Amino acid sequence: MAPEITATLSFVAASAGLIAFISRSRSRGRRALQKTIRSISQEYLEHIVVPDGLDGKIEIDYILLTARGLLVLDVKDVGGVVFSGAALDRWTVMDGAERFKISNPVGPSLSRIVAIKKLVPHIPVHGRIVFIQDADFRGDELPQVVTLEELREQFSASSTAAADRPIDAFYSEWLKLREVAAAA
Repeated sequence: MAPEITATLSFVAASAGLIAFISRSRSRGRRALQKTIRSISQEYLEHIVVPDGLDGKIEIDYILLTARGLLVLDVKDVGGVVFSGAALDRWTVMDGAERFKISNPVGPSLSRIVAIKKLVPHIPVHGRIVFIQDADFRGDELPQVVTLEELREQFSASSTAAADRPIDAFYSEWLKLREVAAAA
């Protein structure tokens, strides 16, 4: 076989292996996210659109009915070292040899929380930005930015804060939110 063909086939095989590895890692993160969501919520909605309160609409990755109220989740499927800060417009992510930037998710996350609070003002609404790959945060400590493990710790049904109110107290507002999301 000609050396050019061998080199091309080697490159294609290596590329396919890398793509399969990345795909498997992302699938693992998504499966872990689904498992966490099921463990901390009674019900949830995913990839919904709701009114933003300003004559527009806003997309939400996940909203969960938990013992602490509603939880608005913004999901980030990136990992590595994340250089973050409340005042930074863009965050830098370094994952091995790869370096890239993402938009600061804090402002958009707050907009989603405000939109949900306007729709269901009688129950607590929390928000978290969850990184589903292994992430090591450097920079400002931002309590709303968490890993999957931190999310489980904060919203598990066994936590004392979560046990303060039964989910049934929130259910009528949850049904109202589901109707609004279905109509949007």
